[in-house]
Amino acid sequence: MTDQSALITTVHDPEGRLLPGLREVGSALARYAGVYAFITEPTDGVLVERLRVAGVRVEIGPTGMPGTGQRRALAAGVEAGHADFVVCDFDRWLHWARCFASELDALPGRIRREHPDAWYVCLGRTERALATHPMAQILPETATNRALVAVIGMTLDATAGAAWVQGEAAVLILEGSVETSKATDLEWPGLVLRADPSRVAGIFLEGLEFETADGYVDEIAAAGSRAAWIAATYDRPEVLRDRLQLAADSISALERVMGGS
Repeated sequence: MTDQSALITTVHDPEGRLLPGLREVGSALARYAGVYAFITEPTDGVLVERLRVAGVRVEIGPTGMPGTGQRRALAAGVEAGHADFVVCDFDRWLHWARCFASELDALPGRIRREHPDAWYVCLGRTERALATHPMAQILPETATNRALVAVIGMTLDATAGAAWVQGEAAVLILEGSVETSKATDLEWPGLVLRADPSRVAGIFLEGLEFETADGYVDEIAAAGSRAAWIAATYDRPEVLRDRLQLAADSISALERVMGGS
């Protein structure tokens, strides 16, 4: 089906690990009224060119500023005149389109049915989908989401790297967002909450399960199993430190937006 929303995404892939996924399901990008990507400078040039050929409007920029890049891509979509947006990290979108295509196809209709008045819908993970992630993600992201739940009073998952953003929310975000990191996970819904709490909602999806392993088939084979690769990659103090720092930054962004600090 054709989705009249635009896709807003960010891409960081110096090794071209996303190329097989793009070859397999890249045609699904045509479902959107437009696709706007912020791509980091080290990203593989072949991947960048294939995205351009697929009709993606590309902006190249520095690494380390995913929040800024996401905002730039959203601004490009607003400037082009789109009314609403699906925001999703590109590696996550590829996995979703490959493994849960029918769920992705049904997303626009589901939002219209379940949350017709929402300006911002957190696209979160079902309990099963969340459990597929490394514990170094689950623990900090659970704390991050708990802070948002404490403000809005409903269960949401704002840390899955995905959201649906209606035009009014896009304006609020572009006027008020300043976070350069993925602390935008809480800053963006917080900006809408501040304007009108009734306009923030959430849904839970199977397709937002752990996607990073898709690009590491050889490494997983060398490690002996997916679980062994996850342990070697994620069960390290520095990974948990960085994830916990992002959780703290995200909660601080929410506090700032809501007037708590």
